[in-house]
Amino acid sequence: MDFAFERLQERDLEASLKVVSSTLGSQAKEYAESAALRRMIYGEHIMTMVAKKENRIVGLINAHLLGIPKIMFLTVADEKSAQEGLASLLIDKLVEGLKSGLPAAKRVLHNEFAENFSAVGLYSVKGFKVTGYVKDPVTNRDVLFMEKAL
Repeated sequence: MDFAFERLQERDLEASLKVVSSTLGSQAKEYAESAALRRMIYGEHIMTMVAKKENRIVGLINAHLLGIPKIMFLTVADEKSAQEGLASLLIDKLVEGLKSGLPAAKRVLHNEFAENFSAVGLYSVKGFKVTGYVKDPVTNRDVLFMEKAL
């Protein structure tokens, strides 16, 4: 597990956008054709932590910082990094960054589709608790509200 972690820098923005786009599947074209994805991962009220291995971005986690910090997405670029526990490490690094960068923040939020058992399990193991759910009106899928004390 030779990962290096840092907050996303402008020099790594294009490489990070490629990693995220490669993991979005059918949604990639929609995001790639707009500036939405760029705004989601890089900006004044955004914290994105990247993981590098051999100077290549292999994963990232992103939170919006306005109000209560909220994790928007987590992505790991390759199966080997996933097997080495990169997703778990990225959550840890983001939580550390939130604690040091936003000392007044009391908790971090995350929403997840209920049927995404592996993600719900991962966030649960990392200390997130389910606080509620809602039926997504667009997809008709259950969305879990989760939070973790900082």
